[in-house]
Amino acid sequence: MYRKFLPAFWAATATLLAVLTITGCGALNEPQQASGYYFDTLVTLTAYGKNADAALEEGLALCAQYEALFSFTREGSDIWKINHANGQPVQVHPDTAFLINTALHYAKLTDGLIDPTVTPLSMLWNFSGSPPGPVPDPEQIEALLPHVNYRYVHVQDNTVRLEDPDTQIDLGFLAKGYIADRLKELFLQHEIKCGLINLGGNVVAIGSKPGNRPFRTGIRKPFGARSETAEIVDLSDQSLVTSGSYERCFTQDNVLYHHILDPATGYPAQSDLYSVTILSSSSLEGDALSTACFLLGQKKGQEWIASLPDTEALFITKDQKIHKTDGFPD
Repeated sequence: MYRKFLPAFWAATATLLAVLTITGCGALNEPQQASGYYFDTLVTLTAYGKNADAALEEGLALCAQYEALFSFTREGSDIWKINHANGQPVQVHPDTAFLINTALHYAKLTDGLIDPTVTPLSMLWNFSGSPPGPVPDPEQIEALLPHVNYRYVHVQDNTVRLEDPDTQIDLGFLAKGYIADRLKELFLQHEIKCGLINLGGNVVAIGSKPGNRPFRTGIRKPFGARSETAEIVDLSDQSLVTSGSYERCFTQDNVLYHHILDPATGYPAQSDLYSVTILSSSSLEGDALSTACFLLGQKKGQEWIASLPDTEALFITKDQKIHKTDGFPD
């Protein structure tokens, strides 16, 4: 269901957003760029200014640090320790505790529609395999469903305990958003007033181009070529996050199965949407909302976003039509 660290997470619910143009900022208009492979995706950081090199170096180091904390599959990470503790309490980094609490907040807010414990089901479906699939046996799904319940996760200060030893958590549906926000903070500490953070589905613009011109960022057309865009968005000091059903999926017996699972059934969510894109100031919030709105569907998702301050959304339904909240830029 979720995207990020685990192939069933990080590549998941995220749509690669193609940055179409990048130009200079201020007097130092030559961009500096650094890339690395973290969270099972290509991370690209771009910065302008005299402190760009230091910001980029520390930015990649921060990505490595968070991968070591949040990775579902990396032995010794906080999440790995929690999932292998057989229900015993585990002391974790404050950032891990914060992110788990945030995941539980969105689980409660959506009445379990989002659930960080859906991980065993995501693994069972094998959407990131080569090839992906096949469709699991119903008995296998039924056997895992009793262990999927966010209420089994308990956090006290920086200690985490799973009430059910067979429950497993993953933070992929919001971890990249959190990391993108932390990278933005790091850039601003280095006085980077113009830059771009691309975490393979989470794009954060710091400032604008010279003359207050926005960055031009593309939202991929569902099931189109990777370079084919459904919409171009002007982005200035904002976050853009997309979740879609077309990045990790497979077809069996002429039926398309996608990676965004319904925790109540264990099967891909029955949504009228191909993708949801959230425009907001917080990439963490955008990450969680994009997945939640996909699960809610276009009508309920659009109503929810319309009720939130400083948050806009673009929905692409299965008929390839685009629906926007009133404040989403044309």
